[in-house]
Amino acid sequence: MSVGVVWMNGELVDAARAAIGVYDRGFLLGDGLFETMRAYGGRVFALGAHLERLRRGAERIGLPLPDGLADAVRATVAANGLADAAVRLTASRGPGDGLAPPEAPAPTVVITARPYRPDPAWHERGIRAALARGRLDEHRATAGLKALGYLEAVVAVAEARAAGCDDALFLDTAGHLAEAAASNLFVVVDDEVLTPPLSCGVLPGITRAAVLRLAARRGWTALERELAPEALARATEAFLTSSLREIVPLVEVAGRAVGTGRPGPVARALLADYRDLTRDGSEEGGTDDR
Repeated sequence: MSVGVVWMNGELVDAARAAIGVYDRGFLLGDGLFETMRAYGGRVFALGAHLERLRRGAERIGLPLPDGLADAVRATVAANGLADAAVRLTASRGPGDGLAPPEAPAPTVVITARPYRPDPAWHERGIRAALARGRLDEHRATAGLKALGYLEAVVAVAEARAAGCDDALFLDTAGHLAEAAASNLFVVVDDEVLTPPLSCGVLPGITRAAVLRLAARRGWTALERELAPEALARATEAFLTSSLREIVPLVEVAGRAVGTGRPGPVARALLADYRDLTRDGSEEGGTDDR
């Protein structure tokens, strides 16, 4: 892992010298939230939307956040001299004992930036997914939060890789298609661009929201809908969305081809539209500095 400059609790420091306490609740309990973002040409795409999602999640769990996070993100990217980068903001509740949150938490906030470019093969050939053994619990108190503690996803991806796949696809507890380990799912069925609703416990993805808008802008029917796994057999194509991957065709699930088993025209068109957004800056979003 490359060593650079990180922003930690209000200052830029050398990553090799940055340290988090052994009693930090993020380390001990996964008590915190995070955001993963992409920088294009040194500018973080949809920064305002990411910080707004973080703010909403922090309010839900009672996690105070410092002011000036937008400037801190920009400063971290600039300090590392990066044009194309993966940027992560991690906020934990800070030090504390036991399960109950401390009455006056002292949060730990860390921002990192590293060089990043997606693997071209993802978009040229698509990726394959296995069905995860575990289920995404849509009834959990933290449903929809980008929370720390991704062990279920870590195990699912490890098992998928062992089976020769690239990713894992989760069902919710009712048996509906939900999301991949760190990406939202879209399925094209009967000329409709469909994605599981938030009621299935999926993350309200920033890229997911952009894709719904882009599809509608093209005049396509783009809807949130509960989807049985059998929808993949009827789909002409499917794809995954995330800030780092952008829009990646999903060409096989559980050993069965989706559509033709090759990247389809809907994913290609939406990827082109999405990359236009990242270039023109129209989706940078907001000036929220929280």
